[in-house]
Amino acid sequence: MNETQVKHYICISCPIGCPLRLVHEGSQILEIEGQECSRGAKYARQEFTDPRRTFSTTVPIRFALHERLPVKLTAPIPRDRIPDAMAAIRTILAEAPVQLGQVLLHDVAGITGVHLVACHTMDRITSEME
Repeated sequence: MNETQVKHYICISCPIGCPLRLVHEGSQILEIEGQECSRGAKYARQEFTDPRRTFSTTVPIRFALHERLPVKLTAPIPRDRIPDAMAAIRTILAEAPVQLGQVLLHDVAGITGVHLVACHTMDRITSEME
């Protein structure tokens, strides 16, 4: 028989940042309290059952005015897969021109449907600037 346990979270779904209290027995959620909006309980459930994160970073880019290109994931990934995703992203070397929203890496770290996209358009520099 499982004993009742409590987990505490700070909700990141909106700017309020509610302190949440989730009561559970094993994998069964018994109660969630502390949320000031409807997103809090959903966040606590997701965080308890399948925590996911999305993130942005930069990758090197050649033949552009700037040396780094801002990029982001198109969807949250399981939290424990972040190191795999970062390892895959570290292999990317973009080459200008790149368009905002352009997919640079499909299925990041083998996670189907999650892609790495450019967050900025970068034109190729002209030969005068090279």
